[in-house]
Amino acid sequence: MKYSVIVPCYNTQDIFDQELAGIRDVFRSRLHTDSFEVILVNDCSPDPGTLPFLKKMRLKYPFVKLVDLVKNTGQANAQLAAMHFVSGEIVVNLDDDMQTRPDNIPALLEKLEEGYDVVFGRYFHKKHSAIRRLFTRMDDSFETIFLNKPKNLSCTSFWVARRYVIDEIINYKFAYSFMEGLFLRTTRKMTNVDIEHYDRVEGKSGYTFRSLLKLWSNFTNFTVKPLRIAGVAGIFTVLFAFLFLLVTIFHRIADPTIPQGYSALMCVILFFFGMVMMMLGIMGEYIGRIFMCINSAPQFVVKKVYEKTENGAGEEEGAECRKD
Repeated sequence: MKYSVIVPCYNTQDIFDQELAGIRDVFRSRLHTDSFEVILVNDCSPDPGTLPFLKKMRLKYPFVKLVDLVKNTGQANAQLAAMHFVSGEIVVNLDDDMQTRPDNIPALLEKLEEGYDVVFGRYFHKKHSAIRRLFTRMDDSFETIFLNKPKNLSCTSFWVARRYVIDEIINYKFAYSFMEGLFLRTTRKMTNVDIEHYDRVEGKSGYTFRSLLKLWSNFTNFTVKPLRIAGVAGIFTVLFAFLFLLVTIFHRIADPTIPQGYSALMCVILFFFGMVMMMLGIMGEYIGRIFMCINSAPQFVVKKVYEKTENGAGEEEGAECRKD
């Protein structure tokens, strides 16, 4: 059996050399196989030293394949880019910051053999920033409510999956990718393995408040529940307004001296306009994404693919990779 390890890279630090060595040692010493590959995806890192460093790693480790993207696409789309180049029956995803270690790969693979399609590493003590943990909790809640994710399942960026799951995922051809949504719409045979989450050794996270918010909003591509909730809220609002109108009429009949309420009227008007704007905003988000999908916005554009050829190490010019 062959294994493929994919690693999205963004401003990757020198410490990543240890991660590649760790991947090699895990497969050779603990899994007793040389049938593995590592696909690195340079997600257009702004650090000019990242690509030369990754090229150096490709030459140092013969099992490494390097994919260089023209522009930054985000972690999910970088993972999708790597998935187009895997050849293994089992695919593993790792981060490049050494907060998750290759030593835990065998534990996930062992759990996978129990009949699961996807196994996520679950961190019993996360070392992310406070804002990152907040968005993770929000994301987990929304996935449970809107994507029907099991409550006891924790979706992280450290996972292993079977090849047929990956083959189905890469059929997704739109720009707004959301890995949890892609997994949840492909299979329900998923579980967790508790692993340790380490402190970041070098550098800082590339996730900002804006990028986390953008990533979180991508769940709308995988569910229509927000539209349904908006519709139900609109119905209940209309019913409430009708009942409030009846109460106001009866009060007026019972006591004609009750003064007309300008303030109450303005509050009601503002409330209804707020509801209308909220529903228009939700529909606008969907319409905007439909437009972008119809406009064929690519997930990624490959600049070059660096891999070992029959005549030695070579560079193969890349092309736009998108399934139509």
